[in-house]
Amino acid sequence: MTPDRAAWVREHAWTAGMRKQHRDAPGYYLICACQSGPTWHCSNDMHGQCNRATPLTAWEDLICDRTGIYPVHHAEPHHHPTPSITGPRRERLAMVYLADRICRWICSCGCHTGVRPVPVPAPETVSRTSWTYEAVELPGLTLEGAR
Repeated sequence: MTPDRAAWVREHAWTAGMRKQHRDAPGYYLICACQSGPTWHCSNDMHGQCNRATPLTAWEDLICDRTGIYPVHHAEPHHHPTPSITGPRRERLAMVYLADRICRWICSCGCHTGVRPVPVPAPETVSRTSWTYEAVELPGLTLEGAR
C-alpha cells in the first residue's frame, strides 16, 4: 500500500480511537507480531526467563463497538482454546485472525538458536557520594538543624 493510500484509509476508514492511537504510538498498527523482536527478558540479559522461544500466534485485531474503542464480547467463550501469553484459554473477545497467514511472535534473540548473544556492558553508574547538596533558605521557612 502506498503512503497516500494508507493516509486515505486512516482518514476515511479508521475510527477516531484508532487515529488517536496511531498519533500517540504509530507503530501499534504498523508492526506485525512477527516483527516484534526479542522479549523484554532477553533484551535485559535474563535469557532463562524468556517464554517466547515457542511461537505465540497473534490475532490481527478485535471487533469493537461503534465507538471503535471498546471490544465486543461473545455471549459465550469460544469452543476452541485461544493461545495467549499465559497459556491456552477459552476467550470471549471477538478476535480477528488473518486467513492467508499465521502471524506469531518468536523471540529473535540468539540464545534460542544456540548462538549466544553478545553481552552488553553494564552502564556506568554515578556514585551517590559524589553528589553535593546545598541548603537554601526560602522566605518564611527556616532550616534550623539542617546545616
